[in-house]
Amino acid sequence: MRSAKGEGLEALLREVFPIESYDGNLKLEYLSYELSEPRYTTDECRALRLTYGMPFRIKVRFTSKHKAEAVEESIYLGEIPIMIGGGEFIINGAERVIVNQLHRSPGIDFLVEVQEGDRPLHGCRVIPERGSWIECSVTKKDALAVRIDQSSKIPATTFLRALDAKYSTSESIIREFYTVETVKVKDLQQTHYAVASIIDGETGEELLKAGAQIGETLNKIQASALKSVDVVTKVTDPLILNTLAEDTSDSHESSLLKIYARLRPGNPPQLEKAKTLFNEKFYDENRYPPRPRRSLSHQPQVRPDRSRNGDDAPQRRPCQLAEVHVQASLGRRLCRRYRSPR
Repeated sequence: MRSAKGEGLEALLREVFPIESYDGNLKLEYLSYELSEPRYTTDECRALRLTYGMPFRIKVRFTSKHKAEAVEESIYLGEIPIMIGGGEFIINGAERVIVNQLHRSPGIDFLVEVQEGDRPLHGCRVIPERGSWIECSVTKKDALAVRIDQSSKIPATTFLRALDAKYSTSESIIREFYTVETVKVKDLQQTHYAVASIIDGETGEELLKAGAQIGETLNKIQASALKSVDVVTKVTDPLILNTLAEDTSDSHESSLLKIYARLRPGNPPQLEKAKTLFNEKFYDENRYPPRPRRSLSHQPQVRPDRSRNGDDAPQRRPCQLAEVHVQASLGRRLCRRYRSPR
């Protein structure tokens, strides 16, 4: 028995496979699956305390770069219980039904944390259908922090730099969130914020870092040879500027290494490993789907009518009825390696 491509077991197996080794030399590809006839009847399963199900096998191909020939083999993974007349299964000789477990629905949750004597702090929690949770919160210092999979907090701008190389510099982030104006040096005010690092062209001295307020450096800037600078004149919300002040990363690569150190503490930071980990967590559609995908939970759960004489003899149905339970049994085992701890 087979399900249509892109649905049911077929879709689940194609999400898991192919499986490759870290060095890319070994590869295990999925070819097809097979559901065989049950080995025992319902009465035999009740008497012998067995599970009434269909043997489940998959056909895979193993390839190695060191060998020219590929090996194909059928692997027995277990049995898939079959739903009988009233919508129940026979598990170890006893009739059982499936009860859905409560879980957090995918989406974005907004929250407000209020502590006694402090102002309310806002935050949000990004919960994907499958993959890493992202928690954003405003700190007491009025900066935006991000937490990935219950790890320690990092500045949100560090996470933004890691997402795209175009946000490597603080200048690019400031231009994304604020209105930038070019102001002559003589018209600068202490309340303005520098968009990029202000450097004296004659001495090469850095007078002010990007995102910092002009403040007391106004006299030094006006005494330099600079004619004009790019600044943010009106700041209605300094949240991003405060976050940049706490951000120690200064490039796309350094932010990736910083996140890798938080997610894999104790491992020596390496740029290639950091890129691979970040791409697997947020850019691999199998591990972090961009939109809800059709999975086993979307299969129609049909309650078959009992026969008039009350006989609960199994009736052959489409493969979907045998696949309804997989998310609670085989599917959970196959996808456990891709699910993050909650």
